[in-house]
Parts: sequence; structure tokens; C-alpha cells
Amino acid sequence: MRISHNDTSKMKTAKTVVVLMVPVFVGMLFFNSCKKDNSRNPPTVNLIAAENTTTNGAIVEIGKPLIFKLKAEGFDANITNFTIKILSEGQYRTVLDSGLNARSFEVTKIFYQGVEDTAKWVFSVMDKNRLEAFTQLTVYKDPNSTFGGIFHYPSITVGMDENTENGHFFAPSVGKAWMQDTAQMNQPLVDMLVYFKLSEDNGVLKPSPTFSSPGETENGAFEFYPYLADWETLNYTKYDIRADNGVTNAAFDNAHNDSLLIVSYDDAWGKRKYKWALTGTIIPFMTAGGKKGIVRVIYADTVATGVIEFEMKIQQ
Repeated sequence: MRISHNDTSKMKTAKTVVVLMVPVFVGMLFFNSCKKDNSRNPPTVNLIAAENTTTNGAIVEIGKPLIFKLKAEGFDANITNFTIKILSEGQYRTVLDSGLNARSFEVTKIFYQGVEDTAKWVFSVMDKNRLEAFTQLTVYKDPNSTFGGIFHYPSITVGMDENTENGHFFAPSVGKAWMQDTAQMNQPLVDMLVYFKLSEDNGVLKPSPTFSSPGETENGAFEFYPYLADWETLNYTKYDIRADNGVTNAAFDNAHNDSLLIVSYDDAWGKRKYKWALTGTIIPFMTAGGKKGIVRVIYADTVATGVIEFEMKIQQ
């Protein structure tokens, strides 16, 4: 079959049309995809003004509470992450990084004024689509701030969970270790307890004298002291679990006010228990009432019938 010159021209034209249509079609898909992505609504997060909450530009004394009330809402997707960071002297420090899965939430968070002159607090949320939102405020240190006094307990002995001779619960505000009955009558004062377990470290179970508190309700204190379930007040102490928190024995010995206590505790590392609290370990902590302190372990047994002996300095 013979193809005429006209037919050949038509075929070339047809091919040209097809070639031109492909990029146009792809471009349309890309445009529609972008349009769809751009139409997604990001989440929102806002500070809520309420009684005693910290406001933008607030001037606060060292160690005084900073109270933030926030409300966040997701629109096209649930919120999956909530973070709080402090920007000071050109560096960010994360004090909270929390995963969740909620369409919205409202929360009140309490922190305590540090030693930095100026701190920008940044609150951010991210949804499942990885869209983000943030709000922020600036807090200034009161230039008239002074460091406060401390309680110093040179030697406290607390019994672990199977010890029948030494109290398991410690009340830092009065420096007393109590057994169950006395502790139950003084629940608001109890900020610490200890127990013994074998804890896994890189796949190996190791003896683990442990500092905790009545507020460690899951997989912790309740396992060793079931009667805590009947308590009305469950104070939650957070322990700074960093392997190196920068506190030396010399610095601890020379701490005569609360300046070292304030700067040593990092809330981003504050967890519900401190495992492997072995002899010589130095542990910054913060009680449920915001009191910061440091424990230095003098001696720790590695059996459930044993004791932990420690030295403590804590804000008055």
C-alpha cells in the first residue's frame, strides 16, 4: 500500500499532537495534586489567658512557676506531635516532645523560671499530614532575683520493697523516711520511694536499685507497693536520667544555695524513675511541687531486701 505525501504529513501532525498532549496531561496532574495539597488546613495552637498563667513579656523571679495553658486543634488530620522549646542565647532547648493522636486537646503545663535573662518559649504542634503550627511568648528573668536556701540531708537510708526494717517512702520537706502506715497518713509530703528490680540494659538484665515516686502508676511503683492504688495523693517526681548531667562531686559539696540545683535539672530528661542508682550516682530531680534537688548515692544494695543510702540537697 502506497502512502501519499499528504498522508505522511497527517501522521507527523498526529504524532506531534500526541507528544504535546503528554506533558500537558502530566502538568494537569501535578497542578491538581498541588492544589489538593495546598487545600489542606493546618492545625492551630493558641495560648489561653487564665488566672495565674504567664503572659508575654512577663518578668519572673528565678525558681518561680511559669504556667502555660494551651489549646490545639487539628482540622484535616489528627495532631500527632506537641513540642515545647526554649530559645535563649541563640540556642533552642527542647523541654517537651510528646507524641499523641487526637483531633484536639487542651493542656496546662507548669515549668519554673531558670537563670537565663531572656527566654522565648515556642509551642508547636504537627498533624498527621506533617503540617505544623506554633505560638510563642517571651519571658524575662527578674533582675532582682536571688538564689534561695536549701535543705541538706547528709545521710538518708530508705529500704527497698522487701525490706521490713527501713521505711520505703521519703518526704524531702521534712527529711523523714516512713513505712506504709505513716506514709499513708502523710501522702501530700511523700515525693520519693525506692524499690529493687532487674532492668534490661542492651539485652542484659542487671541489678537495678531504683528511685521512683507514688506517681509512677504504670509498670513501676504500683507493682511493688500495690496499696498505692488506695492513696488519694500520688506525687510524681521526675528524675534527670542523663548519663552525664555535669554535676561533679566537688560542685555538689560546694552547693550552699539552690543555684546548682536549678541549673542542673533538665526537664527534657525528666523521667518517672531512675534505674541503676548505684553507689556514687548523682541525680538531679524535681518534685511535683516544683522543688529541685540533687541526690548523691552513698551506698546501694543490689537485693530487694536491701537499702539505698543517699545524701540530698533540695530547695527549701
